[in-house]
Amino acid sequence: MLLWVLLVAAFLLVAGGLALLGRLAFRLAGDVRHLGRAVGDASDRIGRAAAELEEARATLR
Repeated sequence: MLLWVLLVAAFLLVAGGLALLGRLAFRLAGDVRHLGRAVGDASDRIGRAAAELEEARATLR
């Protein structure tokens, strides 16, 4: 009887751990997507700023 109780407890701990890892994986995936969008936006802003600097340099010559 004790063996079955220990097996059920171990199974519940493993299932709970896997559920927690799954939730954290989904959260991490969302954060990675958010970071990717932020990096893409920053890259676009840097590109626009570089183009503006090139235009300003061309007008000074």
